[in-house]
Amino acid sequence: MILVILLQRISIFFLFLIKLSIYIFCTSFIFSTIISAKIISVKLADRFLYSLILFGDFLRGIEIVELFNIVAFAVVGMGFGLATIFLPKYLGRYVSAILLIILVPIIFLTTQMVRYDIWVEQVANNENLSLDGAELLANSFLNQRVGNDGIYGFYLYTAQFPILPDKKVQMNNLDRLEKNVNSKFVSLIGVPPGVVSWAMSLCFWVIRIFYFVVAVVTTVAHFREGLRIVKC
Repeated sequence: MILVILLQRISIFFLFLIKLSIYIFCTSFIFSTIISAKIISVKLADRFLYSLILFGDFLRGIEIVELFNIVAFAVVGMGFGLATIFLPKYLGRYVSAILLIILVPIIFLTTQMVRYDIWVEQVANNENLSLDGAELLANSFLNQRVGNDGIYGFYLYTAQFPILPDKKVQMNNLDRLEKNVNSKFVSLIGVPPGVVSWAMSLCFWVIRIFYFVVAVVTTVAHFREGLRIVKC
C-alpha cells in the first residue's frame, strides 16, 4: 500500500515536471517570437519609413512603429494566459502574471534598444569607425546632451528631439540644427523657441506613456481572456 502511494506521488511529480517544461517552452517561444518580430518591425520602419524626406523625422518622433504593440502584446497576453493550462490552477495564474510584469517592460523597451544599435551602426559607417569606436562617439554625444549614455541616454535624448545626428560634424553642429528647426516652428506658429522645445519634449513623453498604457491594457485584457478560455 505504501509503495502504491509512493509511486502515485512520483508519477504526479513527474507529470508536473513535464507540464512545467511545456509551460516554459511555450512562454519562452512566445517571448522570443515577439522580440524577434519587434526587432524586424523596427528595422523595417527605420529603413522604409524614417528615411522619408518630408515625414521621416515626424514618424520617428511619434514612434509610429509602436502601433505594432497592439498586436504584439495581445499575443503575449493571450499566450501567457493560455499557457497556464499546463500548471496548477492558481499557481499558473500567479506565475504568468509575475512573468508578464517583468517581461512587458522589456518587450516595450526593445524598440529603443534596436534603434540605439541602428544609430551606432550608422555612425560607424559614416565615420569609418569600428562599432566600439562609434559607440564611444555616440555615448560621448549623449553625455553632453542629456548627462547619460547608452540606451538610457538614447531614450532620454530621443524624447526631447527626434533628429539623430549620425555624423560627427552633425553632432558638433546640433545646436544650430535645433535652432533652425525651432525657428521654423516659430515662423509657423509664432511662439518662443523655449516653448517649442518644451512642447515637443512634453508631446513625445505623452506619446510614449500612451503607447506603454496601450501595451499594458492590451496585455491584461488578453491575459484575462486566455485565463477565461482555459478556465484558470
